Amino acid sequence: MAGSLVPWASAQYTQLGSKITPSGAVGATFFGWSVAISADGNTAIVGAAYDTNILGAAFIFVRNNGVWSQQAKLVGAGYTGTEIHQGSGVAISADGNTAALAGSSDNGDMGAVWVFTRTNGAWTQQGPKLLGAGSVGSPGRNGADMGISLSMSGDGNTIIAGGPDDSNYTGAAWIFTRSNGTWTQFGNKLTGSDVAAPSQFGETVAISQDGYTAVIGANIDNNFAGAAWIFVLSNGVWTQQGKKLAGAGEAGSAVAISADGNTVAVGVMNDNNGVGEASIYTRTGTTWSLQSKLSGTGNAGLSGQGAGVALSADGNTAVVGGEEDNHFAGAFWIFKRKSGVWTQQGGKLTGSGAVGQAYQGLVAISGDGSTVLDVSEYDNNNNGALWIFVSPTPEPVSASPASGSGTTQVFTFTFSDAGGYQDLTVLDVLIRDVLDGRQSCYVAFVPSGPTSGSVYLVDDQGDAGGPYSGLVLPGGGSVFNSQCSITGAGSSASGNGNTLTLTLAITFTPSFAGNKVLYLSAQDASSNSGWSALGVWNNPGAASAGPGVSGMSPARTSGFTQTYTFTFTDTNGYQDIAVADVLINTAINGVGACYLAIVPMGAGSAAIDLVDNTGDAGGPYAGMILPTSNVVSNGQCSISGNGSSVSANGNTLTVTLAVSFSPSFAGNQIVYSAARSNALNTGWQSVGTVTVP
Repeated sequence: MAGSLVPWASAQYTQLGSKITPSGAVGATFFGWSVAISADGNTAIVGAAYDTNILGAAFIFVRNNGVWSQQAKLVGAGYTGTEIHQGSGVAISADGNTAALAGSSDNGDMGAVWVFTRTNGAWTQQGPKLLGAGSVGSPGRNGADMGISLSMSGDGNTIIAGGPDDSNYTGAAWIFTRSNGTWTQFGNKLTGSDVAAPSQFGETVAISQDGYTAVIGANIDNNFAGAAWIFVLSNGVWTQQGKKLAGAGEAGSAVAISADGNTVAVGVMNDNNGVGEASIYTRTGTTWSLQSKLSGTGNAGLSGQGAGVALSADGNTAVVGGEEDNHFAGAFWIFKRKSGVWTQQGGKLTGSGAVGQAYQGLVAISGDGSTVLDVSEYDNNNNGALWIFVSPTPEPVSASPASGSGTTQVFTFTFSDAGGYQDLTVLDVLIRDVLDGRQSCYVAFVPSGPTSGSVYLVDDQGDAGGPYSGLVLPGGGSVFNSQCSITGAGSSASGNGNTLTLTLAITFTPSFAGNKVLYLSAQDASSNSGWSALGVWNNPGAASAGPGVSGMSPARTSGFTQTYTFTFTDTNGYQDIAVADVLINTAINGVGACYLAIVPMGAGSAAIDLVDNTGDAGGPYAGMILPTSNVVSNGQCSISGNGSSVSANGNTLTVTLAVSFSPSFAGNQIVYSAARSNALNTGWQSVGTVTVP
C-alpha cells in the first residue's frame, strides 16, 4: 500500500503490441497519411490517401480490454473524379462516435469532407460531402485542396478544414457545424489578417474540444519562416485573436490545442538548422505568450522535430514527432508540464518493426495523455503502419460522491491504468482529516479479476504492513476498525478497459465524527500514483455551541477559476463570528497556500486579507473590503471583488469568493475552512477539493 506521497512517475511510454497495418487495403495506400484518436483513447482513425488508386480511405480501430482491432474502412460516397486522396485529413469526436475524413483532391483539387457516425459498432455516412464555399484556385491548382488538414470538436458538432492552396497559395480554413444531424458551412472562410503570402495558411489546423478556439498553421509564411494563427468563436462569429504567432523554420508544420483552448503547440520542424522543436504557447485572458520550446534529446541528425505535435486534453502532455530523425526512420518525444515547467519523459521513441525509411513521427494522443499513436505512411514501400504507445502510470480518477454528510454511505472510487485495469495491483483509499494512516479508515483493495479482489482494512495503528481485517469481493461479511466498517453486501469491483471501479459500503463510527478528506492512490508493478485528495466527507457528530463551519459549494472542482460559496454559522448569531478562514493547499500549511482571513464588518460587508507566500497568519496581507471591484493576489491565487460578496442573516454568514489559481499551484488541493469568535474556535475543517491543472 502507499505509505507516503509519491510524485507523478516519469516512466517511459512503451509500445503496445506490434505495429498495426490495415486489412482491406488496396495497393500501396500510404496508410498513416493522417491520424486522430478519440479523447477517451478507445477509437482511432488513420488516413490512407492512396488506397485503391488514390481514391483514398480511412480506417477505424478500436480498443477493447486493452486490445486494438480494426472496426471499419471508411470511403465517402459522392466524390467527384478518381484521384480523391480521401484520408488526406481525418478527425474524430471525444467519444469516438463521429469521424470525418477529407479528400483534398476531390473535384479537381477543390477538396471535400465526409462525416460518418457510429451506432452499435456500425459506421454510416452522415449526409452528403461538405464543400467549402468561396474557394479560389492557385496557379497549377483548381481549388484550395480543402481537407489537407482536419480537426473536430469534442462533441463532434464542429469541424475545421484547412485549404492551404486557396487564392494563390495564401490559404484559408473552413468551419462546418452540425445541427440535428445536418451539416452546413458556418460563416465565411477564415484567412489570417497578417499573412505574408504565399503562406499556405491552413496547412495544419486544430480545434479545442469545446469548439470555441482554433489554431491554424502556415509553414511557408514569410518565406518559410512560418506562423500560426488563433481564432475564437464569440457571439456567433469567428475572429482572429491577436497577431500571428510567428516563428522561424517552418513554424506551423504541425499544430495542436488543449481541450480548453488555452494551450497550443506549434511545430517548427526546421528550427535550429533542421533539428526542429515545438513551441508551446499559453493564453491568459486574450493574450498569447510563448511558454517553452520543446526539443527532444537523443536525436540522430537533423530530426525535423515538430513535423508532428499532439497535446493531451489538459495541455500538460505534449508529443513531438520528428520524421527525419536517424536518416528518415523517424521518432517522437514525450514531454510533461508541471507548474509551468516542461520535462522530457524518458528517451526518444520509435515503433519497432519498421521497414525502410518510415518517416515515423506523425502523432496523436488521447485526452488523458495515456495513449499515443505514431504513424508512418512510408513504412514498407509506402504501405504504412500504426504504432500504439501507452503510459504505464496508474491514476486515481475520482470519488463519488465527492462530498456529502452521513454516517453510512456507498462510495464509488475510480482508478485507471494506461496498460489496462489488469495492470493495477493495489488500490488505496484513506479517509481522515489529514494524510495519516493512524486512527483512519484506511482501505487497500487487491484486484484478482474483473469483478473480484480482496478488501483489507488497516488496523488503528495504520501500519501499511498489517495486521489487516479482510474480506473477499464478491461476498458477504464485514471488516471493521475503530473508525469505520465495510460490508461485502453493497460493495463490488468492476474492471473494464483502462478503468477499475471500486464500490465500498462504509459506515463510520460516532467517535470518528467530523470533516474528512478522501485520499486515493493506485499502484501497478512499476509505479505508484501517490496520494490524491479527490473528495471530502462529513461524519455528523454532536452539535456544538458557538461558531461552526457548514461547508463549501461546489465542494469538488477542477480548473483555474471558480466561484466558491462558504457558509459559516454561530449559535450566538452571525455577529459573534470574529474571523473566518479559508486555506487551500495539499495540507494544513499556510506556506505556499491560498490562505485568507475573512473579517465580517456587517450583514453585507467583510474585510478579505490574503496572506503572503510565507504563510504568516500575522501578516503581511493583501487586503480589500467587500463589496469592491479590487483584486488581491499572492503566488498561489487571486481573489476578485467582482463576483465576490458577503451575506449575513440570523446565525449564518455566507461568503462568496471569485478565486483564480496560478498555474504554479498545480495539483490536487484541499480546501479547509475555520471560524472563531472571541471565545471559541472550530479548528480547521476540510470542506472541499480542487484540482488545479
